[in-house]
Amino acid sequence: MKNAHLRFGWLTYYKRTEKTTTTFKLRLDRFIGEVGPDSPRRAKAHLISVIGGDTQIAAVNAAISTDERFQIEGPDVAPIHVSLGRNAQTYRASLQMTDRKRPLRHLIGISEELMDNAGSTGHTILAHSDPAFLWMSLAQIHGLPGIPEWAAWFCTRLEKHRAVIPMLGIGCTPAMVRGDKKMFLRWLGQGVQRGLIAFPASAGRIEWPRLSLAEIFSQRVSEPELTQP
Repeated sequence: MKNAHLRFGWLTYYKRTEKTTTTFKLRLDRFIGEVGPDSPRRAKAHLISVIGGDTQIAAVNAAISTDERFQIEGPDVAPIHVSLGRNAQTYRASLQMTDRKRPLRHLIGISEELMDNAGSTGHTILAHSDPAFLWMSLAQIHGLPGIPEWAAWFCTRLEKHRAVIPMLGIGCTPAMVRGDKKMFLRWLGQGVQRGLIAFPASAGRIEWPRLSLAEIFSQRVSEPELTQP
C-alpha cells in the first residue's frame, strides 16, 4: 500500500449554467474505457470508481444519470473525456477512515454494456488481460467445456484472430474480447480433433482457480501452470 495514491487517477467534473459554474476533481482508483476509432480524445467509459465528499459524489451520481461527460486522467492515461452512456448503473457506499470524523463516500458507475456482459453483442469486456483470467472468464460466461490448462492454447487462438483488444485502464489492465460462443466452440472442437488439447484421462470435477476482486484489480493474477502444445 506504500505510495498507493500515486497509482490513482483523477476525475474532473465541470458544468456551467447561466448562473453558476461547478468544477471539482475526485480521486479515481479504477477505470475501464473504450476509445472509438473516430474520436481519440473521447472514450466510452465502462467502469469508474471514485472517492470524495457527500456533495461531490452526489453531483457525479446525478451527472451519470443524465449521461454527462467527465475528464479522466491517470498513470499512462492522458486526459480524455468520457461518459458511461445511457442506462448506466451506480452504487454508493461509505468508507470510514480512522483520521476523519466523517466517512468518505465511494461511488462505482457501470455502463449498460458491462452490466450485460454475456457476449450477446459479440464482445466481452474483462478487467484483466492475463491469459489464465481471459480463458477462465470466457469459459464461465459462455459455458464452454474445458480445463484451466487450456488457457495458453486458447489465448494463442485469440491472438491469431486478433480478438483481444487492449482498453484504457487505471488500476487494472482491461481488455475486450471479440467473439461469441459458436466461434469459441468451433476452435475447441478443432483443437481436440487435431490433438492440440485433450480432456483429462479420468472423469471428475474440474477445479478452476478462485479469484477475488482484490486479486483481479491488483493486476497480479496468480497463473496456474500453463502448457502450450
